[in-house]
Amino acid sequence: MGVHAPVEELFGYKVVAFLGQGARSKLYAVKDRHTGDTYTLKHVVFDERMGDKDDRYLKQVVNEYTTLKELDHTVIRRMIALKRLTPLFQVTEVGLVLELIDSATIEEEPPKSLKDYISIFASVAEGLAHVHERGFVHADMKLGNIMMPTKAPTPNCAKIIDFGQSCKTGTIKERTQGSPGYMAPEQAARDPVDAKTDLYNFGATIYRALVRDYAETVLVPGEKKPRRPEQVPATMPPADRVPGLDGDLSDLVMDCLHLQPHRRPPSMRMVAEALRSLETSARDLAV
Repeated sequence: MGVHAPVEELFGYKVVAFLGQGARSKLYAVKDRHTGDTYTLKHVVFDERMGDKDDRYLKQVVNEYTTLKELDHTVIRRMIALKRLTPLFQVTEVGLVLELIDSATIEEEPPKSLKDYISIFASVAEGLAHVHERGFVHADMKLGNIMMPTKAPTPNCAKIIDFGQSCKTGTIKERTQGSPGYMAPEQAARDPVDAKTDLYNFGATIYRALVRDYAETVLVPGEKKPRRPEQVPATMPPADRVPGLDGDLSDLVMDCLHLQPHRRPPSMRMVAEALRSLETSARDLAV
């Protein structure tokens, strides 16, 4: 199927619109023919020419399903179902049916004020705390994985998306996974990933949002080879780069960005509580 080929139906759902594509996946808005409900469907087709390299994208969708079925939090995108096509007993394509979110990511449409950002990140931290308490790690937290539903019941009600790299706490990945500009040192080293990994990714996410630049991480955007931790220059605190930024918020971000996991905050729940406190006490700024 070509990139522009029209698709009318997938796994029994009526295709309403093509939403976009990522790494070997295509996203569609689909409608349940029986209930009339609309969803997002993430579709991945196995390409035999790519062999095992392509097979991992099928596994990522199944992995996302495995994690999401164990989670239940308003900040986490709801999973509806996993569909598989298995001719001759081999999975050749999968479709992950998800909650349809009518918005862009905050990377594409960033908030305008510091207060809004703090509120959004507090809700994201609460969602991630739930993930950790259920025994999982997101492992790819970044601005592009946070959406803001336009019809949310409360202001700044964020949604965490894309659990394709998620895993159980303590997992040692078969290969290096993570996003440039956000990757924690233990991800680059293929050490076990846990809640502390998400804390680092989360700190890098807030830094990127506030400073409009990346923190100094092991994998620089545009580069393929990670740096060793001792090669990573010191990151300038956000308060030194954004005039008037609250010092407590800046310190919290820098605590999350410690290269050594044991020096990061004890838990995401504590980070969420700190952000909720800053929601009322921090000075508002245009960012």
